[in-house]
Amino acid sequence: MAIGTLVPIALPNLAGIAIAALCVGGTFMVNTMAGIQEARRVAGTRAQALIGAMTSAFAVGQIIGPLLVAGLVHVRGGFSWALGISALPLLVAAYVLYTQYERSADITDATGAPPD
Repeated sequence: MAIGTLVPIALPNLAGIAIAALCVGGTFMVNTMAGIQEARRVAGTRAQALIGAMTSAFAVGQIIGPLLVAGLVHVRGGFSWALGISALPLLVAAYVLYTQYERSADITDATGAPPD
């Protein structure tokens, strides 16, 4: 997703936009499905409330994001600056997920099965 966010900086044309749409849109759909599954696992019978809260948080981001970008496009670098800044939290999230995955792969019980 972070790479897709940065592609239009390197390829500022229709091809760059298409690649970015595939990278960001494709991974977003998978992330959404995984988030809903996790909400059901964590919340059990109250999953609908958690999924509703997640949807509301997403909606707030959909409102705040464009407002922030509108302010950033006036900074030197224009829209490229906004894309670069938006890729940072995605890169941090990827790093955190990767380190968590590595740590869970290192922790196994006597049967070799990963922890729950």
